[in-house]
Amino acid sequence: MKFLVSKRNYIILLVIVLLVIWIFVNLLGKNEIFLKSFNNLDEPITIKVYDKINEDKVSNDIDKILKKFLQNKKNKELKEYGRILYAKSKGYVDITNTELVKALRTGESYNFKTRINDDFDDYNFEMIKSSYAVSEICDYFKQNDIKRYIINEGGNVIAGEGYDGKYKVSLNKYDSQKILNIVLLENKSLYTLNKSDEIEDYMVNPKTSKVSDNFDSVSVIANDNLTADMIVRTLFLMSEDEGKEFIKDYDAEALWQKDGKVTMSAGFKNYLEK
Repeated sequence: MKFLVSKRNYIILLVIVLLVIWIFVNLLGKNEIFLKSFNNLDEPITIKVYDKINEDKVSNDIDKILKKFLQNKKNKELKEYGRILYAKSKGYVDITNTELVKALRTGESYNFKTRINDDFDDYNFEMIKSSYAVSEICDYFKQNDIKRYIINEGGNVIAGEGYDGKYKVSLNKYDSQKILNIVLLENKSLYTLNKSDEIEDYMVNPKTSKVSDNFDSVSVIANDNLTADMIVRTLFLMSEDEGKEFIKDYDAEALWQKDGKVTMSAGFKNYLEK
């Protein structure tokens, strides 16, 4: 009888020890997840951080970064970046296209000529300010040793180091809620542009002064969000063959959708869940 009691106490003690270990691993051993949406700009920006951080400080610092871009008419950083963007995109992305976009939206014709190197005031900063602000947030994370995070910028995704494996991001079929593929991301950015019933700035080709109808959707994976944003805007206006040639200069992959047909660059499939 004494042996049975002793054995039962031993089992109870073992269960308690295992329970304590489970609590430590699953509760105390895990970092709290920081999750917050910021609506300072036109595009909502949702940020999830898996590293241990001072949540109030990080939140306030991100707010300060975003506030720089609220009053953007005289923003010298965006103006300079617009010139860089124009050069990298071979003239396909032009922040001086404001009047062209307005004209096409009202059904008027407009013979556009770039003013990228002029002392010009009416810049289309709307097309670049969200992605530029996110790039500054990523720089802030790097400076503060924040590595594990995922950012959603109006449907575009920027992923840091993986948390419990790579981040799984769904890529939908154009004009549908059906999932086309699951993309696995780590230290990469996935940007997508979809054709809209209304004329969006990225649908306007400054080289032809017309609306482009080459694709229903274009998606790009690149090493950082600014590169992904630049490439996807450029590819949306190019032919597929031109696009495949263009991305050879970058560590990037692309996927095109048109009339239900899906094509992709050779390396895009390496990011798809098997």
